Amino acid sequence: MKKMPVSKTALKFILIFVLVLLFLIPIGLIKSLVRDRKNYQKEAVASITEPLGQTAEIQGIVIAIPYKSYKEVFDTKGNAHTEVETKYVVFAPENLNLDINVEPYSLTRGIFKVTAFNGQINLDSSFTSFDFSFFGISQKDVLTKEAVLILGMSNSKTLTKQPVFKLNNENLNVSPVKYDFISPFTTSVYYTLPEIQLSQGFNISALIDFQGGENIKLRPIAADNKYTMKSNWPSPSFSGGWLPKERELSDKGFTASWNIAGLSTVYPKSWLSENKFYPESICVSFMIPVDSYKKTERSVKYALLFLLIPFIALLVSEIFSKTRIHPVQYCLIGFADVIFYLLLLSISEHLPFDLTYFICSICVCLATLFYAVAIFKSFKWGGMLSAVQFISYIFLYGTLQAEDYALLIGSIGLFVVLLLLMFITRKIDWYEISRAEEDEVEKKN
Repeated sequence: MKKMPVSKTALKFILIFVLVLLFLIPIGLIKSLVRDRKNYQKEAVASITEPLGQTAEIQGIVIAIPYKSYKEVFDTKGNAHTEVETKYVVFAPENLNLDINVEPYSLTRGIFKVTAFNGQINLDSSFTSFDFSFFGISQKDVLTKEAVLILGMSNSKTLTKQPVFKLNNENLNVSPVKYDFISPFTTSVYYTLPEIQLSQGFNISALIDFQGGENIKLRPIAADNKYTMKSNWPSPSFSGGWLPKERELSDKGFTASWNIAGLSTVYPKSWLSENKFYPESICVSFMIPVDSYKKTERSVKYALLFLLIPFIALLVSEIFSKTRIHPVQYCLIGFADVIFYLLLLSISEHLPFDLTYFICSICVCLATLFYAVAIFKSFKWGGMLSAVQFISYIFLYGTLQAEDYALLIGSIGLFVVLLLLMFITRKIDWYEISRAEEDEVEKKN
């Protein structure tokens, strides 16, 4: 049975396919390395912000008022008797005004920089009504002498001083007892209240000094929430359940204000302490933008495509120049493309990503240029191969910048590459190339 001859050109196509598959291994290792560096960065940030309480979240204030709850129980003999236990109704303020001043500063751990901050909150709130009738509680069962004011936060490390609370300009004392079983907050500070007149409203004010790292969160809990924040940080990021109603940003800092109605939150005006809620918060971030890992990770996702383009360009150059290229030379050019992503990852940890990308692309393209000129012994083909590589890097850079249109740009770019290949190779007679190779073999034999 006569074997069908396989041309060297066909073998080169098979070789390119095999090389691309093999290069998936180092590309996968680089992807893993990017993830490791991202995790290392997170660990470094956590090691700095953890002693500061990490994200500083002020979760609000409430007043918890106990009442007597009666329950009829039966003993083993079937005799009924009444048990009395103490339960709590939690009341949110009618108004909660926070005037916040934040002073960020930078801390470093190794090559990573983290934003920390100190801040101060002037709190002013009012409580106007305490209605127990909705819960079916008689006024005589309400224990107003044991009412507790609760300040909520995400972490006790957030506080740098003991907050000073005042009720109608009278200082409140910190409670020696913790009431974590009734608090709606993650971490709480409790203050004893003098016997309050439930029929009369009163004001509570406070001065709260706090610290944290990267983010500040504020949880609206009152019927009417008004927050104002000032800082010398020039580029904050606002997110969470509500955006600022007004904001002013400049190189000297920013001012932002929120007006949040209680109807847009999950909190009612009052609730039984055993009820649980899953509230939203507003968030202000002071993070230093570090998108190098994200962009590097995205660029590695396109590595297979931008590895295939130089290989095809090298094959086309080989066919037109009639210069035989050894598989080792294909591998070396492929490794140059793979090392591009490794350089991008390592250098971008020390320099801005855009500058890093420019440096890495120029270095790899120059290396390809000199090597290809030496292979083809002609600047024409070496310059073309280097130009193809440089254009592909420009295209990749544009794809990274336009995140929302990355799929569109990538698919159009791939189609354009296909059209160019079809145009360049339109006059190649592949059968003629095979016949020429066979004739060359026969002459040698």
